[in-house]
Amino acid sequence: MSKRILVVDDQEMTREFLKDSLSDSYLVEEAVNMADAMNKINSKAYDLVLTDVRMDAVDEGIKLLRNIKTRSRSPVVIVMTGYASVEEATEAMKIGAYDYISKPFTVDEIELKIKNALNYSRMEDENRRLKRKLKISEGKEIIGCSVKLKEILETVNKIAPTKATILITGENGTGKELVARRIHTRSDRSDKPFVRINCAAIPEGTLESELFGHEKGSFTSAHKWHAGKFEQADSGTLMLDEIGEIPLHIQAKLLRVLQEREFHRVGGKKPIKVDVRIIATTNRDLVKAIRENRFREDLYYRLNVVNVEVPPLRERREDILLLANYFLDNYCAENGKKLKKLSKAAEKKLKAGIWRGNIRELENCIERAVILCDSNVIGQDYFNFDENVSEVSTKLDKILHSCTIADAEKLMIFERLKKFDRNRTRAARDLGISVRTLRNKLKLYQSQDQEREAVNA
Repeated sequence: MSKRILVVDDQEMTREFLKDSLSDSYLVEEAVNMADAMNKINSKAYDLVLTDVRMDAVDEGIKLLRNIKTRSRSPVVIVMTGYASVEEATEAMKIGAYDYISKPFTVDEIELKIKNALNYSRMEDENRRLKRKLKISEGKEIIGCSVKLKEILETVNKIAPTKATILITGENGTGKELVARRIHTRSDRSDKPFVRINCAAIPEGTLESELFGHEKGSFTSAHKWHAGKFEQADSGTLMLDEIGEIPLHIQAKLLRVLQEREFHRVGGKKPIKVDVRIIATTNRDLVKAIRENRFREDLYYRLNVVNVEVPPLRERREDILLLANYFLDNYCAENGKKLKKLSKAAEKKLKAGIWRGNIRELENCIERAVILCDSNVIGQDYFNFDENVSEVSTKLDKILHSCTIADAEKLMIFERLKKFDRNRTRAARDLGISVRTLRNKLKLYQSQDQEREAVNA
């Protein structure tokens, strides 16, 4: 895609010369003064602005440069001066111009300046993208200003320097891994390994080997010695993601590691000592799992020395637009798109969402909108929410503070039935339950209604 250049000059001859000279390589547009230029910049994204310093005998070019540099993502700027003024050129460079060129100049001279400026801008964008990825990988980029998030960060700052084992709980997509990484980077182990294993994604038959390693020949496919995650994380931090999915027999071995700080590889005879800080995460109710004999109570208390509960996005709505604009900037840069913004209607729609997938769902929505939207403003139509999302969200917010879990469950079931025109199969699938479970729930609600009617008769 050709780069877009805005030429700003009050001399028609200069504008025509530059447009004729550059149009074979670039998309060139014109502006006659600062006001005209700002109107165009506010409505369209440009890669480079080539502006005269003096227009109508005043330093409008310098003022334009100052206005451009107040923007969060601004085009690279080259200033032109017909007076060969060193002072003006120096001032422009201090404000943020990439370069300057003195009139008169040749086509070759200005093309070289533009090529260098665009290469510089491309490298700056790449550096920003890499720094953003580095911050995310180090767990530093936790976006938000809500009271709940601030409380979490205060807790993280207190527990990070300690050796305590941490249990991070919360729904899928809330950012539990980011919290874990932040704890690691703020600890005295920050220069040591941070190793993550998703316990739910590894088959039960290989999970023990992945955690504790194995000796050569310990089972059929063990053709060579293998170091497990505990050895890889020695002296650092091991994040056990979705700890609630670990089978009971491996839970027993994990408990021993937490108690004794040693373990045996699969097929090994010698105990291996390790110094590992454990951070476990789960979206499951482990207390319920203990009652159902699916999780060891002694392991739970070993893991839950400090609990950090990450709230769902619907409970920190003041963070939604901050996150949305962060992802917007991120994916515009990553996909080589000009910086976009959300319309007021889109912002309102985002803030009203239920966000069952939490931050991960929001991020996916923004990425999709950036890719599909061709204009500078992303409207609400790019976000495919159910029309009743705002209504459902409001009801949920109310019952979460005044009703029981059973009441919330009942509301969600009837909302899904309404959404799918009482199609039980589709409603059950959307709720993540079986049709049989849905049918039993409806029978229960019918029975409860009949009992109430009998009492009130």
